[in-house]
Amino acid sequence: MKILTLILSLITINLFGQGLSNKIQITADSDTASWASSYLANIEKLNLTNPNSDTDFFRIISPKYFLELSRGSNRVVFYVHEIWEGRQTGQTYIKSFDLPPNQVIKIKLLFDSLKINRIPSDKYITGWTRGLDGITYVFENKKRDAYSFKSYWTPSSQKDLKEAKDISAFINQLDEIIDYSHKRKLFEGEIPFYGWTYNGFTTEIRAISNTKAYRKYKRLKKRQLKNLD
Repeated sequence: MKILTLILSLITINLFGQGLSNKIQITADSDTASWASSYLANIEKLNLTNPNSDTDFFRIISPKYFLELSRGSNRVVFYVHEIWEGRQTGQTYIKSFDLPPNQVIKIKLLFDSLKINRIPSDKYITGWTRGLDGITYVFENKKRDAYSFKSYWTPSSQKDLKEAKDISAFINQLDEIIDYSHKRKLFEGEIPFYGWTYNGFTTEIRAISNTKAYRKYKRLKKRQLKNLD
């Protein structure tokens, strides 16, 4: 498995030089090395709240979905990139599910009960290790001009760390609250591609039958890939 490529970077980045307004105050427990300018482009593509806006929000970025709670957007967003002959075609399929008020309340209560906002990014937690393979979760929280961007590499593999146990508990219970499995099943049933990748993390290929529709689709993809060369 590959680390979530949408977010992670191997070098320290000057946040203000990469797209954040200079009025935004980054919290001291954030992971500035994980913030990338491409992140803003992806947020815009998914129609999520830009940190430079005046809107407060809480957001989770994971290989499974994007979840955002804000004044005007309580929803979970799934998206995949099309794969054809081992290459991305540039086509993306996105589906958003609005979260009802009762789910939003449960998420906020869970967030507060586990004191998630008090947990710093994993680089500041003694004993938290990182590797080349694993799953990274990013938690964003913006209140007025204060903005935190915290990343957590594979919480389930961090033994005997209370912070990791709390993050894992939050993620697992969150999936139950939003009925993640059902939503993902609905999403996958509507994906119009024969092959796709989840955020650059996993790749799936649909069973192919040599139908007229498939042959037409295959010709279209060949033309698209040729244009990308």
